[in-house]
Amino acid sequence: MNRTLGKDAILACAEEIKEELITYRRYLHQNPEIGFDLPKTVAYVEEILKTMGLKPIKVGTSGLVVTIGKGKGKTLLLRGDMDALPLKENTDLQFKSTNDYMHACGHDIHTTFMLGAAKLLKEKENEVNGTVKIMFQPAEEIGAGAKDMVANGLLENPKVDAALALHVDPSLEVGRFGYKPGIAASSLDGFFLKVQGKGGHSSEPQKAIDPLMIINAVYSQLNSLVGKEVDPREMAVLVIGKMGGGTVANIIPDSAHLDATLRTFNPKVRDYLFKRVPEIIDATVKMLRGTYSLETVSTPSLFNNEELCEQMAPYVKEVIGENNLEVNKEPLAGTEDFSYISNMVPTMFMWAGANGLGEDNYPLHNPNVVLDEGVIPLGVAVVVQTAINWLNRYSNK
Repeated sequence: MNRTLGKDAILACAEEIKEELITYRRYLHQNPEIGFDLPKTVAYVEEILKTMGLKPIKVGTSGLVVTIGKGKGKTLLLRGDMDALPLKENTDLQFKSTNDYMHACGHDIHTTFMLGAAKLLKEKENEVNGTVKIMFQPAEEIGAGAKDMVANGLLENPKVDAALALHVDPSLEVGRFGYKPGIAASSLDGFFLKVQGKGGHSSEPQKAIDPLMIINAVYSQLNSLVGKEVDPREMAVLVIGKMGGGTVANIIPDSAHLDATLRTFNPKVRDYLFKRVPEIIDATVKMLRGTYSLETVSTPSLFNNEELCEQMAPYVKEVIGENNLEVNKEPLAGTEDFSYISNMVPTMFMWAGANGLGEDNYPLHNPNVVLDEGVIPLGVAVVVQTAINWLNRYSNK
């Protein structure tokens, strides 16, 4: 089956349920939860999916999955992340957050995209020549949710052949979408260092081992690493965002700590720096007579499969128009944990314009950011259009 489903039919269906979708989004926006601890969010999403005639399955710590289709041919994975940020909202929205968290990265809209997609795809299930698997993911903001779901069988039963995700972008006007073939977001490595010295009186430093001096030396050495050992044409950022120790001026403390993050686009650069950071820490701490413990967490770069993007882009354009899809959009300097999936199956990750304040808008992760709900039916239509037509075209290949 190679026919293309008409764009007007899908977009019209999405527009018809716009108010319903906005109701979902506003509930989620008012009741944000963070990390894996999403009891209200998961219960709300699960109940809505059940009213659609779907059977959500729990995957991992607090993820949900539904499947729609005929169970034959290829399987396309769609993602909606559900978690918010530990940030107090500072907007004037009538439906602003009722607690100390905020959906400042648009995950309330992403979840709504997937609820809308689930509804329309279930209604058009007989037109799906394959299977659509929709994941509702926790803990994206801490880079752990996708990894947790993958580890608990997300990509199996049925086996996933390709994946698609949207992320709102307040720098793009509503109606415009964008993507970057190849590396689309940076990797992230976190280094959490605790240095053990030997505490003592400030009048007798010779009897102590000063962990603050050691931490300061590590700080200086790490801050010179990128500038001296990485090609200036490569993107690499190493930031030490937290360090400290001690209680009062006349006591040399026992211990001190330092937390750093490393972001890169090029996997070879990342591998080199990931090796060098611990080497520098080890040499510096030992040189100054301390001991240490070091913990690391890592999220790989997000990769957009060029062939899959070429296959899906025409279906996106059918909804938003030929000139509203920006190719080679600047890659995200931040990190997106959909990368765990993109490193295992061909993936297309797109940005969806949601600028709600024009030139006065704020970026994501800002307590003042406002996202335009006009993106909701467009995002739903893009996802449904692409899913149905891609499966109809490629499911038997």
